Parts: sequence; C-alpha cells; structure tokens
Amino acid sequence: MGSIRGKFLQLNLISILLCVVLIGGLGLWSISLIQNDSSQKLLNLTCRVEGQKLNDTIDSIQTSVNLFCEMIDSQVTSPDELRDLHFTDELCRTAEKSMGEIAGNTRGACAYYFRVAQEITGHSNGFFYSKRPGRSFFLKEPLTDLTLFDPSDTEHVGWYYEPQAAGHSIWMAPYLNRNLNVYMVSYVVPFFRDGVFWGLAGMDIDFDVVISNVRTIRAYDTGYAFLCSDSGEIYCHPELEIGSNLLEHCPELASLPDAFRWETASEAHPCFRYHYGGVSKTMSFFRLNNGMELLLTAKNSEIKAPMVSLFHVMIVVALLLCVSAALLVIPIADHITRPLQQLTQAARKIALGNLDVELPKPTRDEVGILTRALEVTVSNLRQYLDNMRDMAFTDPLTHVKNKTAYNHTMLSLQEDLEWSKTAFGMAMFDLNDLKGINDRYGHERGDEYIVNCCRLICEVFRHSPVFRIGGDEFVALLRGEDLERREELIAQMDAKIETTLAADKPWERLSIAKGLAVRSPGDATPDDVFIRADKAMYADKRRMKDMEA
Repeated sequence: MGSIRGKFLQLNLISILLCVVLIGGLGLWSISLIQNDSSQKLLNLTCRVEGQKLNDTIDSIQTSVNLFCEMIDSQVTSPDELRDLHFTDELCRTAEKSMGEIAGNTRGACAYYFRVAQEITGHSNGFFYSKRPGRSFFLKEPLTDLTLFDPSDTEHVGWYYEPQAAGHSIWMAPYLNRNLNVYMVSYVVPFFRDGVFWGLAGMDIDFDVVISNVRTIRAYDTGYAFLCSDSGEIYCHPELEIGSNLLEHCPELASLPDAFRWETASEAHPCFRYHYGGVSKTMSFFRLNNGMELLLTAKNSEIKAPMVSLFHVMIVVALLLCVSAALLVIPIADHITRPLQQLTQAARKIALGNLDVELPKPTRDEVGILTRALEVTVSNLRQYLDNMRDMAFTDPLTHVKNKTAYNHTMLSLQEDLEWSKTAFGMAMFDLNDLKGINDRYGHERGDEYIVNCCRLICEVFRHSPVFRIGGDEFVALLRGEDLERREELIAQMDAKIETTLAADKPWERLSIAKGLAVRSPGDATPDDVFIRADKAMYADKRRMKDMEA
C-alpha cells in the first residue's frame, strides 16, 4: 500500500467502510425501533384476538344463563309466594326443563342447578344435575345439605354463598369441586326481590375446555399463553403449578396487578419485559369477560430473530459495498427499511381496527416472513368478523334470516316509511302440530318438520325474504311481484301443502296457518301491518282447528 494507487485505494476503502458503518448503524437503530414497536403491536393484537375468541364462549354461556334467570325471576313477584309449596314446586319444574335444554346445548357444561333459599321456604327446594367424568349425559343428584358446610368452604358451597354476598351475578374463580371432583369455573346468578335473597341458578363449566383452547394459542414458535387472576394467581400454565402466584416466580412483574386494574378494552397497553428461568421474555395480556387475565409470552431472542438475521445480511452487504462502491449503501438501506416502515404503518391501522391495509409484496427474507404472518392475521380477522356477522343474522336450523335480521330490516323499513309511501305486505306463518311431533317423535324430527315447512315457504315466496322470528313462526316480507301475486301464491302454498298429506312420515305431512296483510295509508309503522297479519294468521289457525274438530 506504499504507492499512491495503494494509498488512494486504502483511503477509499476506509471512507467507504466509515460510510457503511455510519449508515448501517443508523439504519439498524431505526429498524430496531420499528421492529420493537411492531413486535409489541403484533403480540398485543394476537393476545386480543385470541382473548375475544375465548370471550365468545364465555359470553354465550353467560347469555344463556341470564336469559333463563330473567324468565324465572319474572315469575316471582314477592318472596312470600315461595312459602306456597305448590307454587315453589311448579317454579322448580319450569326451571328444570328450561335449564336442562340450555345446558344440553352448552359445550363444556358439567353441572347446572337452581336453589330456592331455605330461609324462606323452610325446605330444600331446587335441583342439581351433573355430568361426572366419563359420563356423556346429565344425571339428577341429591341437593347439597348447606348446613353441613361452613360458608367459607368454597370447594363445596362457595357456589351458594359467594353470589349471595356479592349481590349480583358472578363468575367464580376456577376451583376444584369436591362434590364432582372436577376442576371447574362457575357462572352463578342470585335472585333478589324487594331486597330479599330468594334463590340462585348457575352453571358449572369444565375448566379443561377453556384450558384446551388456551394451550392452542401460540406467539411465535416457542411462545405460549396462560391464565391467571388479577392478583397473579395461576389458573393454568404449561410450567407453573396451579394455585401458585406468578409474582413469586417473576418478581420483575410486581407492577403487573396495577396494569390489570387500569386495563381497558379500547386502549393498547405496553408489553412487559421480564426474565424467567434465565431467559428474557416479553408478555402481553388481555382481560376476559369472566375476570380472568389471558397472558401471552414469547422469548425476546425469537422476537428479535428477524432483526438478528437482518443484521447478518447487512454485514454481508457492507462487505460487498466495500468491494463495489459506497453509492450502493443508500439504495440497499432504503430497500431494507421501506418494507418494515410499511409494516409498521399497517400494524398501526390494524391496531385501530382498520383491516383495509396495503401490505408490501412478501419477500423471501425475514421481512417477508413478518409480512406473510401479518397477511394471515388480517385474513383471519376478516374471516372471523364475516362469520360473526353471518351468525348474527342467520337462523342456524333453517338458514333463513333470524329475529335479529327481522328487527334490523324493520328499522330500515321504518326509515323508508318516513320518507316514502313504500308498498309492502307481510305473510305470517305458524306451524301446526310441531308440539305433537316433538312429544311423540323427538325434537330431531320436530326440527325436520320445521325445515320442511320453511323450505315450502321459501319455494312459494322465492322473491321475498323469509324470517324465522320464533320457534314455529315465520314471516315473509312481500314486495314487487310477490306482493301483487300474494293471493295466487297463498293458493299455490295450499296446493303444495295438500300434496304432502299423503306422505308416510308425520313430519313430512305439513300444516301451516297463514295470515296476510298489506300496508294501508293509515299504517305508521311496519308493526301495524305485522299485527294485522298476525291476527289473520290466528284466525286461519282457529279455522283449521274447527275443521279438524
């Protein structure tokens, strides 16, 4: 290197190397900030999405039990009525039938019960059904003698005293039920009338159902999810013992309970960094609707793996740049950072609920892996929202529109009536003989009867939306051609029904009461038309009964 040529080459190499180090160092620092922000958002988003899936199960159980409790509570106007044993027995029979149907359709249900306060009746009134391990059906069990246990004995009678003390419906913390020897979580609703506790109803869910869902949640390759209370008590964890406290194993998480208390569903929260077993980790959390906390953790080494791989790539690029030319540094650095910046912008939009984001074209490096992972996440979210929207407006048995869709349509129709003279009519249908088929041949045949009747209605009124608004009630909203041909269509329907009467199977022999009504100038709301159609239908139903008599 003693020649001028050598010194010039040496100076150029040093200059290029300094530029590469400076530009590369600044680029890595910027990418590191972006990657850390994106990884936290991705961890939070994954935790939130998986938590919402668990909430769907929790909410369905809670809604079912609440609907049952509202029905039962409405039948008791005063605690004094319960002293009438005939009234109390009738109330228990009604509750037993209704709650049995709910529990039979609830995944993971292992027990359901209803108790009337013994302090009021002086007797043990109610029922208790359980599905013990290894058994596929519910069996009625003897009522627990509350006088044999201390109120503080959660494993035996916590289901009775905790909701009463709380004064409102509660999700109890997971516990081992000594009566059934099952690790479970319970949702219990107490009944109060005039400030007096008169009973309660609840459902126990096998906690293994929840745990099995939690075990499928993954963050990166080695990450995992677990459940704990807002004080850190472990409910399920792949490594820690149930009942132990997370803070005892990870003192760095001492501020976690405070974060739980300030947690909201609408605002993003920072992830926690901590060490466990000598490994640096990052953790996100999400509060479930039953009060438990879902936590999602991953190793920092795995989170930073794309960054480490990117650093190796940049070293190779730097060496190539030293050999080739310093001008290649800026385009390469820009080529590397642009996809990550686009991913960061996309992640911010996704965190705000906007799924219409444009992602960069996937490459074959670590940035491409992150891009494809985000594409899969967005696709899953869109599919999840679409499925939820379809489920909300479709009757699961007949696949026609349900009561929610009917209410939504009536609101839109009401708005149309306020601005125009919309012509429409309603056809009401009530299925005859459904109860007899259910009682004689079972609900499965009853469901076939409902589907057969619905199919016939849809075939006749093929240009009109059909809604199932009750167990055996349907409504068709008539417009256009179906409205003009309504009488002809009813005649067609009668003819089709007549052809089914020769069928061998009772659930294929159809009988449907019908009622028609058309909007008149005096109708202010769609309900006015609905009421007339309903009256006409019941008149047709009475006529059919008179003919049978």
